[in-house]
Amino acid sequence: MLWIFKAALEESCSGSIVEIDCKKINGKMYFSRMFVAIRACVDGFLAGCKPYLGIDSTHLTGKYKGQLAAAVAIDEYNWMYPVAYGIFGKEINSNWAWFMAQLKRAVGTPSGLTIHTDACKGLAYAVKKVFHDDAEHRECFRHLMANFRKRFKGDVLKYMWPCAWACTDRRYDTLMEKIAAASPKAVPFLNRHHKLKWSRSKFSKECKVDYVNNDISECFNNWIKDYKDLPVADLMDKIREKIMAKIYTRQEIANRMEGRILASVLYELNMKSRGLHYEILRTSAMSAEISGITKEGKNWRVPVDIDKRTCGCGQWKISGKSCTHVIVLFGKIRNLNIENFVDDYYSIERFKAAYQYVVTPMGDKTYWPKFNPGFKMISSKLERPTGRPRKKRIKASGEATKRGSYQCKRCFQFGHVEKGCTATQAELEQELPPPRPKKSIGQRYCNISFLICNEYVLCLIHIVPPRKSKSEVEVSMIDAEPSHNVADPKVTCSPGVTTRSMSSPSPTSPGPITRRMASISHGGINRRLIIS
Repeated sequence: MLWIFKAALEESCSGSIVEIDCKKINGKMYFSRMFVAIRACVDGFLAGCKPYLGIDSTHLTGKYKGQLAAAVAIDEYNWMYPVAYGIFGKEINSNWAWFMAQLKRAVGTPSGLTIHTDACKGLAYAVKKVFHDDAEHRECFRHLMANFRKRFKGDVLKYMWPCAWACTDRRYDTLMEKIAAASPKAVPFLNRHHKLKWSRSKFSKECKVDYVNNDISECFNNWIKDYKDLPVADLMDKIREKIMAKIYTRQEIANRMEGRILASVLYELNMKSRGLHYEILRTSAMSAEISGITKEGKNWRVPVDIDKRTCGCGQWKISGKSCTHVIVLFGKIRNLNIENFVDDYYSIERFKAAYQYVVTPMGDKTYWPKFNPGFKMISSKLERPTGRPRKKRIKASGEATKRGSYQCKRCFQFGHVEKGCTATQAELEQELPPPRPKKSIGQRYCNISFLICNEYVLCLIHIVPPRKSKSEVEVSMIDAEPSHNVADPKVTCSPGVTTRSMSSPSPTSPGPITRRMASISHGGINRRLIIS
């Protein structure tokens, strides 16, 4: 079936590259690996996309084990742009070298080509062997940090991400000195085990992609996760269908665009221009010194030259989009169009060029041409795993989850569930702290004080009523202040006052006593109670 799919794709999409590699074992031909590069994707990548490729593989979740590898680019919108994909057994040097050789055959070595990987041994070996010095090789910083945390702890970790984001060599060297001071073994470890480029200060200025993580490959893996359990021929065809539909959708978007620069880029620059409190010292019409104060209270200053398209922070050269220092100076120059100072990689013209080609539709398997390779190919001898094949991708420890931590219903602690609870009986019998009382709407608060005079007890209660509406306040203003006769043992009160029993407020009281409440007046003033 794979040979028939190869013939059908090459017939419908002329110029596409479909390679099938077989391995001969004991006189029999077994399937080994496969590579697919659709002509429309390759031409669109070379015509309009940035020269950046994120390469990674994901596990197949079907009946047998295997790896689905992909080379993914990004367009002017920073959207995922699939270029090539393939299948092989394991992530070893020979398989990755074969895949990278086919990829180089398809896309060549365009100027400024950058390859971003997770720096696994087989893939790092293949990139160096196939592309040599014709491409910049970046290492995914998220994978680097996962390895770095296994060996180093403490303050050294807080300097790693700022070091990866540093856009100048001076900033990079300063942070590396802090890393060496926090952990003397950290810098030799990085120089020995992570020799690839992982800091923006070392990136090429031609690619105009400032990514330090290879997240674009994870986007592709998530995009096709529902089809990884299909047979190889069906999987290859399903990915082709998704690519065909995506290119058409992007063509519809491109046809409605007008202007020179993408609207999303202009919106991003607009948002950057808000809330900037920088000082500008002009040196010429198109250059100045921009200064300000950091959140820590430190002063900084960078030079900006618009004619040379340079800024002291280095961000403009790496990303191709103006930084905040340049945007501030733009605001001081009249009749200056900011679109003229954005790199062409963010232009609508290049976006349309990336999606100008069409993936020709194919019929179903009954319309595929018959093809005889001259031998019988047997399915690869891949070991089938025990149990039900896993569908969900295993997330790394540093990745965010959609839900919070679990709470045990047995010990009420967070981080585990009842099935795996290891709390002892003594720990379970400990009294939990009482929950905080919730404040209900309309709740009253009162202050009570007692005054003993001869055989009488005068109880003063200050009640704070809930907030009332305007109409309720007007009605309550009608209430009058009560009057009492202290000399009489029997309490007198205003008409309409009810009585109720309560516990004795005094330790010397013989038993239950009677409390008579006076009429309540407006404003929460003191209410007088005379208790015999």
